[in-house]
Amino acid sequence: MTLPAEPRPGYTAVARVLRPHALRGELRVEVFSPTARNIQRGRPVYLQGVRRIVERARQAGDDWIIKLSGLDTRTQVEHLHGELIEALDSDVLRDDSESYFIYELIGLEVVTASGESLGTLVEVLQPGANDVYVVHGERGEILVPAIGQVVQEIDLAARRVVITPLPGMLDETP
Repeated sequence: MTLPAEPRPGYTAVARVLRPHALRGELRVEVFSPTARNIQRGRPVYLQGVRRIVERARQAGDDWIIKLSGLDTRTQVEHLHGELIEALDSDVLRDDSESYFIYELIGLEVVTASGESLGTLVEVLQPGANDVYVVHGERGEILVPAIGQVVQEIDLAARRVVITPLPGMLDETP
């Protein structure tokens, strides 16, 4: 079975199924937003292309346990490991106006405030205090801390990230 790496066009991935939980069709999921606003009770979501309603949701450590409409037994959910839970783009609730899903950032061009292209954002690392954008370009790999001092603008429509590099960040010496 091939797991979906990204959501279908017109949809946003809001969580990924980790495994079944208990016997009544509940799922343990990894949520892609700190507030988990898109998997709260009453929210419409899609699992394997089927529209479902979140009937219950509770936090369980770093994960969430959710119950979706139409899934009432462990047998119905055992095969869902790794599946994306999606929401229609038009239904997605963002945490704030400056919140982005990681998949939205992948592939964006990264440029300096002076207009120099540094390459393409290929990965987002989450080592702790802040995310780090991995950029591949002519200079090789550049690690960009995702902090306000560095990241000046993220423009999804223009498909670019504008940064002001920290001193030494673009030095070419190893």
